[in-house]
Amino acid sequence: MLELQTSYVKDLDSKWTISHLSSPYHLLVLITSGRLIYWVDGRTIPLQKGDVLFVPAGSVRSASAIEVHQRYATFFGVRGDDPVPLPILEKKQTFKLKIQNFPYFKQRFSLLNHHWLMKGAYLDTMCHAILLEMLGMVNYDLDAEEVGSKKMKLVKEMKNYILKHYNRPIKLQELSEYAGKTPNYISSIFKEVTGFTPIEYLHDVRISMAKDMMLSKGMSIREISEETGFCDQAYFNRVFRKLSGCSPTDFLSEQSG
Repeated sequence: MLELQTSYVKDLDSKWTISHLSSPYHLLVLITSGRLIYWVDGRTIPLQKGDVLFVPAGSVRSASAIEVHQRYATFFGVRGDDPVPLPILEKKQTFKLKIQNFPYFKQRFSLLNHHWLMKGAYLDTMCHAILLEMLGMVNYDLDAEEVGSKKMKLVKEMKNYILKHYNRPIKLQELSEYAGKTPNYISSIFKEVTGFTPIEYLHDVRISMAKDMMLSKGMSIREISEETGFCDQAYFNRVFRKLSGCSPTDFLSEQSG
């Protein structure tokens, strides 16, 4: 579990500096205006609006303002007996990136600061949830940079195609022809970017849609299996149980109970 140590936002003038500091906690910084420079373990890192900086615990850091700037920052640790499954926390490497959804990320950071200052009920739970979401966003954007924009664009196009046509049979060959790539290539790239094969993603979309239909449309399980593109109800039941851990009937019973 993530354990927040502090969270704050500061407006700093052009004379602001820090020198050779180290912390036993990870540091996450968001620059919302102005420019500054960090030096982390001898590496020079210029920062400006929209940049996120992650500094792992134990790193030696210095910093100096170039101009008046504002930055959000939080120090946090990870409880050793409950590791968080995020590669950025496992690699323990300093990095910066341009966050893709800056307004939303800033809003989440502001909410994190709010809960930290209020010290209200469920403080640890709320801060853990918000910080985990933020780190997930950072990790996603970092993965996107590493994978490459062309691969991300290709996978996005395939995902959109699946979302549009999930309710009818879709074969890997069809996706291959749509993308203009070989079946092996699109399967490999899709798995690399999402962690799923295209067919696994298709099944996940179908089951998610099926659950929505069960809760909102009053349709029978047979009708839902047909509406979501499954060839027969027995196959639908098998996939549903595999992804949900229960049968469609049990799912309905749990929701209505």
